[in-house]
Amino acid sequence: MIELLPESHGAVLGFRFIGEITDEDYTEDFMPVLRRTIKNYGLIRLFIDISDIQSEDMGAMDDDVREDSRVLYIEREAIIGDEVWERRLNYVDHFFIFPNTDVRFFRVARQDEAWNWVCEGMQQKPGMRMAFH
Repeated sequence: MIELLPESHGAVLGFRFIGEITDEDYTEDFMPVLRRTIKNYGLIRLFIDISDIQSEDMGAMDDDVREDSRVLYIEREAIIGDEVWERRLNYVDHFFIFPNTDVRFFRVARQDEAWNWVCEGMQQKPGMRMAFH
């Protein structure tokens, strides 16, 4: 399951990937929100919590991302996970990692820091919450 986080606002999207992630989760829950936000804002930023993933179907998702030029509009991405995921991301290139994107990995205990980094330097619109505590 892929859950859109309530902290998402404007051009900043937060997602939590939980349990087994399927191609359907990706194509129905993840990519449509990215496409809509890119259409509305142009350049976007992502907060991706992968700490609760149990398994994933990377093949189809990876192919979709590589063929979708819109992923080039992701400026900054914070990935949240544990030590196992950090090591794993160093050796695989899959749908969490977008080309031409400033990507940083944060441990679960540093989520507030990750949200702040993702939002750092963005134009603030009225009512937009920029810091997460």
